Formats: sequence, structure tokens, C-alpha cells
Amino acid sequence: MLNAKDIKDWLKTIGKNREWLAEKTLVSKRTVDNWITTARPIPPAKLSLIEKLMHGEEEIEFELPPDFEKQLRSLADEMHKKLEDMVSYILQVTAREYYKNAAKEEPVRRQFAPVETFSSVAEERYNLAVIGNIAAGGLQPGDTIPYHVKANRPLGKDEYVLRVEGKSMEPIIADGALVIMRKHTVPPVPKVGTIVEYNDERGVTLKKLARKKNPETGKMDYVLHPLNPKYGDIEPMDGGKISAVLVGTLKDWEKA
Repeated sequence: MLNAKDIKDWLKTIGKNREWLAEKTLVSKRTVDNWITTARPIPPAKLSLIEKLMHGEEEIEFELPPDFEKQLRSLADEMHKKLEDMVSYILQVTAREYYKNAAKEEPVRRQFAPVETFSSVAEERYNLAVIGNIAAGGLQPGDTIPYHVKANRPLGKDEYVLRVEGKSMEPIIADGALVIMRKHTVPPVPKVGTIVEYNDERGVTLKKLARKKNPETGKMDYVLHPLNPKYGDIEPMDGGKISAVLVGTLKDWEKA
């Protein structure tokens, strides 16, 4: 079976570099580096494509429309995805369509059709794992068995989904709502007004980060503020840490 050394030797023989292979296999150079340097497993579809290239089989070339970059950047912004990820995904979709038509001996279009491809991206649904509950009322969230939900966007780096348990963040974040959180592990403290996940020895809670004057010291202390006026602030905010910040609710993601 084809391995990392075979690919490295082949590239050297034909005088090509890893950037070239990344372009031909529709991935980033970092991915190719991982294949060759760390011997990370190569997906079967990519391995098959590399073997085709090694055997000198036909390479795919596309004629891009003049406004392609503008359309692609607009879509990437709307979907909150990196431009590189969008390029990789859209080219993979187009390549699959190319080979499918070729296998059926149907006419193969060389003209890249961004509008049609964009549509397929927008319609894709992603499985998001709900990994647990977070309290919004107290600091004792109940356990839950992880499950999956559908959304129009994949999770970004260091992001995860939790189910809200409690009414302290209503009416903005309802009891039972699904929230997307992003890990927060380094200073500085998030901006005041940010909704955060606060973790101390009693548990984890979802609250808005605020500041309030300490009558004893005269200094401004950080406090955890509920959005529901029926609940009181958690203060002073000490003995724990902010472990994540709110990215949005799953409902927000599904509007995209």
C-alpha cells in the first residue's frame, strides 16, 4: 500500500513540492505535511487521487469565472468559515461531480459553476454533538447523555455545544436552549457584557460578565449577572475561572 515515504520519493523524482500536491489533492499544505511528516493516515479518497497522479492520469483543470473570488469571500463571511476551508470544500464537491460524470461517460463541464456549488454548501447539514448541560440559575447542572443535533455550520476550533438548564438567562437564552461555546483558557478576561461559562468547585454556570463596585474596597469587582431580573448576581467572582465564552445559540446558526 502507498505510504508517506513513497509519496515523498515520488515528489522528489518528479521535481514537485508539497504545495503542488496540496493543490492537486484539494487540501491545505499543512494537511500534506501531516501525511508525509507525521505519517497521519491519508483518507482513502485522497489516496486514490494521489495514486492517479502518480500514474499520470488526467488532472482536473477548471475555468473560474472573473468574480469567483468575490463570491467565495462573501459566502465564507456569511458561513463564518475560513476562505481556505471554503476553497477546499467547494473544489472537492466539484471534483466529485467531475469524476461521477466521467464514470457515466456523460459530458464533463470544464466551466466551474460556483452558484450551483455554493447552493450545495448552503444545504449541507452538520452533526453537532451536545456534550452536556450547563446551569442557568444555579451552579449544579444536571447530567445528560450526549446526543447529536443538526446545524448549517460545522463547529469551529475549540467550540462545543451545551444544553442550558435553568431560567436565569431568559428571555434571551431560554431554558433548554442549545448554546455554542468556545473555550477560553488564557488572559485577558473577556470584555464586560460577554456571556461566559464560569466554572468553580460547585459546578458550571452560564452568566453575563459584569462589574460592580465593592462597597468595602471601593474597587470594581467582576460579577456574574443573570439576564432574568428574578435572579441575583453571583458575587464576588472568585475561586473559579471563566472556561468559555458564548458564540451563539443553535437557532442563530440555523438562520445562516
